[in-house]
Amino acid sequence: MSELKKILLTGGSGYIGSRFIDLYENQFSIVNIDTNYYSIPEIVTNSSVENISKDVRDITEKDLVGIDYIVHMAELSNDPLGDYNPDLTKSINIDATKKIIKLAKSSKIKKFIYMSSCSVYGLSDDVILTENSAINPLTEYAKAKVANEKILLENDYDFEIKILRNATAFGFSPNTRLDLVVNDLSYSALKSSKIKIHSDGTPKRPLVHVEDICRVIYELILNENTDVLLINVGSNDMNYSVKEIATEISKITKVNDLSFGKKDNDQRSYMVDFSKLKKILPNFVFKHNLESGTFELIKNMKHIDNEINSRRIKKIKDLIEKNHLDSNLYWK
Repeated sequence: MSELKKILLTGGSGYIGSRFIDLYENQFSIVNIDTNYYSIPEIVTNSSVENISKDVRDITEKDLVGIDYIVHMAELSNDPLGDYNPDLTKSINIDATKKIIKLAKSSKIKKFIYMSSCSVYGLSDDVILTENSAINPLTEYAKAKVANEKILLENDYDFEIKILRNATAFGFSPNTRLDLVVNDLSYSALKSSKIKIHSDGTPKRPLVHVEDICRVIYELILNENTDVLLINVGSNDMNYSVKEIATEISKITKVNDLSFGKKDNDQRSYMVDFSKLKKILPNFVFKHNLESGTFELIKNMKHIDNEINSRRIKKIKDLIEKNHLDSNLYWK
């Protein structure tokens, strides 16, 4: 039996990483480096994975010994958290990524997969966007994604580069997030029997199930295309308005108390074309649509016993207020 390839997941205890481990822990020798801001015991104590509790800013060349592939996910994730402290966002999301890329080069890594986001498109005025479209990042989080894409695209490296601009993720994970539109509205419907939208519902969001993101990562690890790839990850039939998302969740949960607000300060609205992914992975079939993914999410909502832990910015503020983290988000 051949030796398993060794993969480093940065942020592997998070929303996407924990689902990836759940799916593929027997396919690779997995090393998970995570600060564990949001961790749950089932992930950290997984005996089949080498879990290292470490801030992404402190990764060294020693951590990359024997690693074949890197999937880099460890950042301050989502737009509100990215805007919370722009200097920290730069330090954690950009500077730490630069360092990891430099270490990857000196450590002879074979493949580097970076989790970017369709949020780099910002606002599209009903134009369907491709990877070649102009970008318009509106938040510190999205601006950091753009900066990291440029670092990877505008320099020469000895390893393969795959940049995944993921649509807005949704669905169940061992470490489910509630600060994502489908997950948030589904949780609200179950807990309060209300679905309240703060905006007027017109902003557009492409969606992709978290398991399908993991499946794309897996396929690209195995894929022998050595080109530098920048890929939108999602499906063309999953571009929705927030109103359409809320209406579908209302039908699924049978919660009819559905309300909308006025146009809010969040200007993000974009529709995305995912045809390039289909060309690169022609046999890939998405497993989940909005309906099936929401049903699965609702079925597993009972595992969420700490709402604060599932909302990124609330959790960080809670850890600071309780004196567990310092102002630079290092553990005390």
